Amino acid sequence: MSERNLPIKLVMQKSTDITKNDGQGRVKFFGEVTPELQTSIMQQFEDVLSYYEDVFNENALVPAVGKITVKPEAIAKSHKPNDLCRNCSIIGSEELNEIYIKVNKKSIEDTIALVQNPPSIRFRANMTAISSIKPIVSTEKVSKDVEHICNQGGFEEIKDRIKIKLFDFDDDFDNEQLITYVLKKLQTIGVAENHELIVYGDKIKFIKVAVNSYEDIIKIADINGVKSIDFFHGYSLPKTEHIDSTLKSILEEDYIESEISIGIIDGGISEENEYLKSHIIAREEYVSKIYQNSKHATFIASTIQYGNLLNKIDSASKIRFKFVDIVAIPNGDKDYGPVDSINEDELMEIIEDAMEKYSQETKIWNISLGIENKICSGAMSDLGIFLDYIQDKYGVQFFVSSGNLNQLPLREWPPQNTMGERDRIISPADSVRAVTVGSVALYDSADSFVKANEPSPFSRRGPGSNYIIKPDVVDYGGNLSRMLRIDGLGMKGMDPTGNIVEGNGTSYSTPRIVQKFSSIYDEMIEKDLLLAKAMLIHSARMNSRELLEQNQENIKYYGFGMPSCNAQDILQCSEDEVTLVFRQKIVNGSHLEMYDFPYPQSLIRNGKYYGEIGMTLAYAPVLDERYGREYCRTNIDVSFGVYKIDAAGNKEFKGCVPLERTWDEKFEQARVENGFKWSPIKSYYRKIAKGIQMGDGWKVRIDMTPRNEITVPSQEFVLIITIRDPQGNDIYSEVVNGLRERGYITSNLETRQQVRHRQ
Repeated sequence: MSERNLPIKLVMQKSTDITKNDGQGRVKFFGEVTPELQTSIMQQFEDVLSYYEDVFNENALVPAVGKITVKPEAIAKSHKPNDLCRNCSIIGSEELNEIYIKVNKKSIEDTIALVQNPPSIRFRANMTAISSIKPIVSTEKVSKDVEHICNQGGFEEIKDRIKIKLFDFDDDFDNEQLITYVLKKLQTIGVAENHELIVYGDKIKFIKVAVNSYEDIIKIADINGVKSIDFFHGYSLPKTEHIDSTLKSILEEDYIESEISIGIIDGGISEENEYLKSHIIAREEYVSKIYQNSKHATFIASTIQYGNLLNKIDSASKIRFKFVDIVAIPNGDKDYGPVDSINEDELMEIIEDAMEKYSQETKIWNISLGIENKICSGAMSDLGIFLDYIQDKYGVQFFVSSGNLNQLPLREWPPQNTMGERDRIISPADSVRAVTVGSVALYDSADSFVKANEPSPFSRRGPGSNYIIKPDVVDYGGNLSRMLRIDGLGMKGMDPTGNIVEGNGTSYSTPRIVQKFSSIYDEMIEKDLLLAKAMLIHSARMNSRELLEQNQENIKYYGFGMPSCNAQDILQCSEDEVTLVFRQKIVNGSHLEMYDFPYPQSLIRNGKYYGEIGMTLAYAPVLDERYGREYCRTNIDVSFGVYKIDAAGNKEFKGCVPLERTWDEKFEQARVENGFKWSPIKSYYRKIAKGIQMGDGWKVRIDMTPRNEITVPSQEFVLIITIRDPQGNDIYSEVVNGLRERGYITSNLETRQQVRHRQ
């Protein structure tokens, strides 16, 4: 491969690339509209009305909630029963086949009348999509975590921190009526006296109460409008094992001092560590001194500053960053000293307070913690939703660990069939906006659980909530012997006094990714968090392209792979490859088409196209926590392939670079679970070894789809396309010159390295 010293090219959007979408498709029927079907639907609405009769008689202004389940083949957004729900408006969902509707006496009666005499073809089609219509019953509301801990005799531990979520009707009047109603009912039960209303933004709302018995929880679940009952989970520092190392300090090298600051929300960086203390530019203490344990955060900070050197990993990066030290998590190790914990609501308050103070200057944040018993296998976790809200509100990027599997048996590689779901990622690793990091082994031995570069035996795997690819990326976080000892298999970092020690965990792979991201961000002349995130993941995908070819299931463990250690490898090209960045936006009701893309002439031989193509698409979709597995409300897809023009002048187009995951089933659920649909990060890859038959040219097409008719004026995205010639020809110049000849305006993705070379 030739030297990587050529700039990545930014491609500007042209107005002629914007094309309006065709009209909506035909109305879809999923069966016949028979008198029996009409009677069944009317009866189910009557049952919902009967269930809520006492609520409506008590106060006609208080809305209630029904749940419509649709047939599997009707899950797609274009088949939502919007017309059927014209009077009972859709207010959310949980599973992909579920829809929550707002109901009152009049709206149900009006809907029954319409079912009896369907007013439109679309209404009739909606009726055929329905599987069932039911009220929300109390048994659906109490979380499995609450049930489990109470069954295990742990009621006393959670009784003072019960978390109640209400349905959100997206209407101020309805919501006000409901909360007044619920608080009155809580008062009747006797648990309202010390209630606390916790609100973040317009959507995140909880009621915190203390209860006297498990029977109180059941009574709360019986209240109309209560959506779920859980408890605010507690956090303390993990009990990670550290083993003293005989290595001597190797930090006597020249470093570039960066102006980029990184926030670490953890147990506090030791002020006794001479290698780190001068880089702490701000510190906030939310934990009393007696409960502080700086081991974990110090190891994290030392990994960011010196991790490559300490672990003898080759890297051209010799950069030291500044730290904002947020001491938020108390000690949880009895062998270290007094232990304590903080609750989820307290942690949320600390995070927002830290953002208010520091987010203007500090855009990158490391938070290596998780709720051990909060596996992310359904809808979004509350803490994951909160982190998304914080990242949007304050314009910051969080990095979170996928979580550690702390119960035996640990996972081997390949995974044993008996693992089931117990190694799934934990909250808040499901945060859509955050970069979630898993762990792979750096070292191995004859009796280690896994070999080098295989997923660490403790590293949790995806997918995340909403079937989104999590972890996003992986890095080195350690390994274990089958005797459950580190024995030189862990990662090396620093203890509070500056000694070199060893530790294991996704807590230590996460700061390695933070360091790589910060190096990319630092190199950018024009700082851009979304572009830096896309570049990081694109590097991981191009470095790890063989993983998914071996087994598509590997994406659950590796995510998109491991990014390069060197920012310059990520931010520059060589002659035998070209990387283009499309930092653009797509407008609702249209798509983007870039015809006559200049495919490299060196990759066209004997009437066929050859080469290697990797693409990464990143965007920040509209989010709505009311919709469970449909939390992400916009989808963007890209196609890159060959078009042909027939005798009539029509263009026939076929995408030639597939998504990493494909699906065989046509239904929406299969596409969501297996095909990246609605995922905010998408990866496409193809190595064209046998050639693609030549057409009249190549085209890039980008489409946006909003969920269920929501209005999204525009959606920004980053698309990165890398084309590589395995034979080493200079295709960089061919593509760049071809873009210029076709009237595209391009510019260099400017980096500090380029500026230094020009000086």
